[in-house]
Amino acid sequence: MWFSEGHADPTFTAVVTKIIDGDSIVVKNGKKYIEVRFYGIDCPEWNQHSATLAKRYIKSWIYKKKVVIAPQYHDSYGRLVALIEHNGQDVNGGLVKSGMAWVYPKYCKKKVCEKWREDQSSAKGESRGLWESMEPVPPWQWKRMHH
Repeated sequence: MWFSEGHADPTFTAVVTKIIDGDSIVVKNGKKYIEVRFYGIDCPEWNQHSATLAKRYIKSWIYKKKVVIAPQYHDSYGRLVALIEHNGQDVNGGLVKSGMAWVYPKYCKKKVCEKWREDQSSAKGESRGLWESMEPVPPWQWKRMHH
């Protein structure tokens, strides 16, 4: 697995039952439903340009499909923050590579974040996804401007 780097709890397999937004999903593991936030990345907020694009992209990729969840920690909202894999592919990084998400500098501290930053530069250079916009505003800045 690409995410063999250390993590909090053992990895588990689950089925994606709901796409909340570009970087948050609900998975079913046995009888348990778990809200999962993607580790190290941030997708556009609801009212931001490209938000529906990011949600549609992730839905077409993993909705109702089996994923491997590698827990990292629980955030202040109680959500499980995790690395996610589908068919051997890095879903978190895939969002960045496709231009649907930013690497979240404040929270992306693992070795894999270096690769994601390179993928983000490529997406930006090739105007993929949210980078079609001249100056997309990262969600963490957008929230400060609108709250």
